[in-house]
Order: sequence, then C-alpha cells, then structure tokens
Amino acid sequence: MNLIRSKFFSILTFLKNWFKNHWKFSLILIIIIALIGFWQYNRIQKNKPVLTFQKVERKNLIKTLEISGVVDAKERVKMRFLGGGKVTYVGAKEGDVVKKWQTIAAIDKASLKKSIEQDLNLYMKERWDWEQHGDDTRNNYFEQSIVRLTDKNQWDLENTVLDVEIADIAIKNTNLYAPFEGILISSPTTVAGIQLLATDYFEIINPKTLVFKAIVDELDIGLVDLGKIAQIELDAYEDETINSEVNYISFISGQASTGTVFVVELPLNSEDVQKYRLGMNGDVEIKLEKKEDVLVIPLDATIERDEKIFVNVKTGKDTYEEREIEVDLETDDELEVIGGLNENDEILLPE
Repeated sequence: MNLIRSKFFSILTFLKNWFKNHWKFSLILIIIIALIGFWQYNRIQKNKPVLTFQKVERKNLIKTLEISGVVDAKERVKMRFLGGGKVTYVGAKEGDVVKKWQTIAAIDKASLKKSIEQDLNLYMKERWDWEQHGDDTRNNYFEQSIVRLTDKNQWDLENTVLDVEIADIAIKNTNLYAPFEGILISSPTTVAGIQLLATDYFEIINPKTLVFKAIVDELDIGLVDLGKIAQIELDAYEDETINSEVNYISFISGQASTGTVFVVELPLNSEDVQKYRLGMNGDVEIKLEKKEDVLVIPLDATIERDEKIFVNVKTGKDTYEEREIEVDLETDDELEVIGGLNENDEILLPE
C-alpha cells in the first residue's frame, strides 16, 4: 500500500513540475480539450429531439363536410315547337323578365293547316281503300296472303289517323307560353321571320328558386340529413358567406371520377338573387355534428394500434408515457376525448 501511495505522489509531483515548466503548452492543451468538449456537447444537444407538449383543452367541437358545387335553379324549363316553323311573333328577348302565361314566341300556322288538310285527304283515301278491300273480300275465303294484305291496309289507315292527330297537336302548339314567372335566359332568335328547327328551344328560369347543387360521396351521404345548417362561398364572391341549409337529397345516385355520388341542394336565400348566375362554382361547408365544452386534442398526436388509440402523456421535463384513451367525435384535425385524459394533462405532439 505504501508503495502504491509513493508511486502516486511521484506521478503527481512529476505532472506538477511538468505543467510548471510547460505552462503555456498546458494552457493551450486545456483550451483545446475544452473546445472539443463544448463542440461535442452542442452536437449532442443539436441532435437531441425537441419535445413539444400541448395541454388538453376544453372547447366546442364541430364536425363539418366540405364539398363543391354549382348554382342552378329548381324551376327551369326548355320549350320548343314540336315541328319547328317560321317565327311570326317574338314576345321576349334573352334576359327579359317574363310573366306566367306570357307568350314567348309564335310560329306560322298556315303551313301546318295545309299539312293537316293533306293528311286528311290521305286519311280519306286510305279509308276508301280499306272499305273497298272489305267489300271485295267479304264473302271470300281468306287466304294467308289476303289476311296479311288486310292487316297492312289497316296499319296504313291507322298511320294516317296518327299523322292527322300529330298535325293537329302541332297547330295547337304554335304559341309558346311561360309556365311560370322568371327570366328568359336563352332564345334562338330575337326577331320574327326566322325559320326554327324542331331542336331550337327557349329556356326560362325562376331566379327565386336558385339553389346550390353539390355532390356528396357515397361514403359521406349517410352523415347528411335534411335541415343541416351550411355556409356557401361562391368563387365569384370570395368575401361573402351565404347561410343556408340542406333541403333536398337525391334518391338516385350518379357517377363521378371519385365513384358513386349523390346530389344535395341548398337554397340561395338572398334578397339580391339577380347577382347570382347559373353555373357559378363554389364550396359549401355542412355542419354535421356539434358538441360543446368537450376535451379536445389534435388528431395527429394520436397513435392507433390494435384498434386502440394511444397518446404520449408528459410525466417530467423531457419524459413521457404512453396512455390509452377513449374517443368519440372526430373531425379532420381534432378528436374528442371521453376517457383516459384530464384537462391538465399535456400530450406530446409529433415533430
């Protein structure tokens, strides 16, 4: 033991004398070691993950559904003349306000009357041919060929009757009337004397029945009910919010790029309906469910494993523990906690 103590003191004396004789070099060496240690410490601290905790807060939680849509009208009609014709009267121009039963346009009846006279003559001819055929075959044995000829004559007679009836309908529809009060938004002509085709049409809408039509994915349609409160924002009026509610959900599905969808409608309840135009695009936020004064945490702070939900709860300055929680209402960003956490708890947020 004395030998070890003696050697220790000998080494200590040697170092003391060495540092005394080489104090400048010793000082530089100490500084270098200190700098290396400081650099190493900063590197460790820099690579050490920064833990961010957030207190569990109590507030109102609202689950919403955001979808896109367009402006349309519930009362909207396209009208056309059955067989076309020459326009003799134009009662309204595109953009005009029209009253219910107002005459929109009329076409010439003269050619239609001549057409029905011609059809009546053909009918009488077929009728006489039919009766003559009946007289000629009344007492004869009917061969199969005669039976077929009789049927053909009967069908010819019926077709002439239909031609007369169609022509009569066309005459009765030489005037187009507005079925409701509204605005004429499309017209194939502004003047008389134009020959219209059967495909040319006049379109009227009732601006008081404007709605916002949006499509809801099949997976979300079960969350939407009639009467759900909503807010509409049109692209043309970004700073304006229109309060509305769901008043129609289609019973038949449609197809979109995302799959099966359903149409929902929300009325545009506004005093200034003239500012809106058909086809305007926008978005609507439908409030699906609301809970007041509940514990809420960020959704991205949760960990899902084995069909259970966990969070990391702060236990010390830089320590935490994993804890299972019970949840209920979920939104796109937040989650309601109904068990496993208290209001004063702090949970770890992801980096």
